Amino acid sequence: MLIDALVRAFGANLPIFTLLFVGIVVEKYYVSRVTTFTNVLALNMSFLNLETAPRFLVWYGDLGLILGVYGMLAYLVNAETGKLYRVPAFTMYASLPVAAVILAAPGDWWVALLVAGTANLVGGVVLESELGIDVAHWGPRHGEVTRFIETGRMTYLDGAVRRKVDLALGEFDRR
Repeated sequence: MLIDALVRAFGANLPIFTLLFVGIVVEKYYVSRVTTFTNVLALNMSFLNLETAPRFLVWYGDLGLILGVYGMLAYLVNAETGKLYRVPAFTMYASLPVAAVILAAPGDWWVALLVAGTANLVGGVVLESELGIDVAHWGPRHGEVTRFIETGRMTYLDGAVRRKVDLALGEFDRR
């Protein structure tokens, strides 16, 4: 069976790498809420394989779990998350930093986090600002914009004039 080959390749870490894989796939379209949750689950599951984990590593996992649960709840109710959530989620709990921490020796986890988090942040800024490639989703769009994207209709205020846009009709109406 295929699953047997995967277990032989990844051993007991198969669930951990599966959660990281899900995070990476989701991260292709946006990062933070679901990705943070799956990544911190993988991170905390990796602690189960350690006899003893450094205290700060456990705190890093605990903070990530709180952030991940908050992010997942925000995702479920389609609530916006602030910078206080998004910046640590992108720099410390995205797939690259979490994978680096998991693969690093328990004593060197903070070096892996520092290097991978910096690479993630710098790489993200360069890709977005220089190449126009969005690698992070910084929260849901404004409600009117989301409705416009979904329906092709929107009412907005243009100065003192209220305008109605309906792409299905291809017309702009004044009221």
